[in-house]
Amino acid sequence: MHEVMKDDIHVLFDASEKMNGSAMSLLRCLILVMLFYYRDGLQYRELKSAFQISDGKLVSNLKQLKKFGYLEKNAIQFDNKKMTLYTLTPEGQIEVKKMGEWMESMIKIIKRNVQK
Repeated sequence: MHEVMKDDIHVLFDASEKMNGSAMSLLRCLILVMLFYYRDGLQYRELKSAFQISDGKLVSNLKQLKKFGYLEKNAIQFDNKKMTLYTLTPEGQIEVKKMGEWMESMIKIIKRNVQK
């Protein structure tokens, strides 16, 4: 059983090495997952409402994710109103999938230890 745990830990570390550690704050992970779920994108105001954080905090995190190439910021016009729409890039989708693999590794370890 101890060997199985060691293998799980190695899988967890291997999965974490594939991810961009700079992108992995809780807020950035949540932004990426929301944009993964809402594939057509989200407006700035929708993100702000969802997270209920300051403009400064949201803008700085969106800028960082854009810098990593994980999201796109597009100006759109809808009913004669200008809006900003954020969408996930293919690179962002890959990063979300890596995050999912890492989380699956963690869940596997947790479930094995809860059963003890």
